[in-house]
Amino acid sequence: QKLLVLFDALAIVARRGTRLLVGDGGTQAGIMEAAGKVRLKSGRAFPLVGVVPASEVVTKSDTTSAAQDKTPVDPHHSHIIAVDDRARDTSKDAWGTETQTMYQLFARLAQGRPSLAIVANGGEIVLSEVEENVRANRHMILIAGSGRAADALVSLLDGTTPTLAEVATLRAKAEQRGLVRRRDLFHVFQLGEGSPDALAAVLVARLGSVR
Repeated sequence: QKLLVLFDALAIVARRGTRLLVGDGGTQAGIMEAAGKVRLKSGRAFPLVGVVPASEVVTKSDTTSAAQDKTPVDPHHSHIIAVDDRARDTSKDAWGTETQTMYQLFARLAQGRPSLAIVANGGEIVLSEVEENVRANRHMILIAGSGRAADALVSLLDGTTPTLAEVATLRAKAEQRGLVRRRDLFHVFQLGEGSPDALAAVLVARLGSVR
């Protein structure tokens, strides 16, 4: 709950006069749903773009039986981009097949402008997203204490050994892929010591320092 509340920082940044666009995975779940609620509460103060795999999601208006097994898109995003990767392995689900398109889109939107990524929790797909950010020389804020991939990356940066098996597994995969080879791109924000105002201050400062 504390992690979800932390994303009120987006509205705080917008209210303080920084024009921003936020991009994420666009579904009505976890951090993405929280971002949608923040946007709604802020009076739609910033555009919120979600990029989703077309075959895995559904809108609330779809009441067919096939829709029951799919993930709803978040209704408070300003834009949803549905990606259909026809070359994908259809024996597996499509989650992650939207990542390349997502980051091509984000690169275009960020062209000539400062950009940051916030990494909170997440699994193997988030590791792929971190790789895309490293390739783009994009700075990332890791929310330490949010769990899973974010904590695995913090552990790798700190040289510590995770106690949770899933975090240890993700840490090993991140190390194998050399994800922290650009240590200068990573900035750690402690969930337990932070607040939305504190994260907003970090976002504004980091955006101002990125060139």
